[in-house]
Amino acid sequence: MLKLMIAALAVLAFSGCATSLKVEKLQHFTPQSKTFVLLGTTQWDSKIRTDLAKKGFKVLRFASQNQVITEGKNGEIARVFNEAEARYGITFSWEDVDRCVQNSSRLINGTFEITDIKTNEVLLVIEKGGWTSPCGFFMSRGMVFEDLAEALSNAWK
Repeated sequence: MLKLMIAALAVLAFSGCATSLKVEKLQHFTPQSKTFVLLGTTQWDSKIRTDLAKKGFKVLRFASQNQVITEGKNGEIARVFNEAEARYGITFSWEDVDRCVQNSSRLINGTFEITDIKTNEVLLVIEKGGWTSPCGFFMSRGMVFEDLAEALSNAWK
């Protein structure tokens, strides 16, 4: 048991560093809602949705559910497009930093990128490192999804 604890402490002591909180507002905007579409998929989608919901956000699963067909004008061909379900999209990307020796948790650097779906402009980029779930009694860093959701909540005013 002692060897396991020494090995675990060594891994944590010599492992890579997680990113501290960085929030970059790329465009001036006034949020119109707290509803997002999660663009892309990751193994942590449900965790992202849950932690954002705790901060008052609504995260939809699909970007669109309705197809819109408009009539053509002056000889123009009819247009067909998918109607967006939300004004804003959120993309999550990450980079592995370390793994927990006690369970399947990972230490990652996570990034939320917020996009205005109507204008296709990136509004906000939030980066933060942390654990994906508790890593036993070696919790020297925060929980990445909770921290990202908190930072988004603070920036979304």
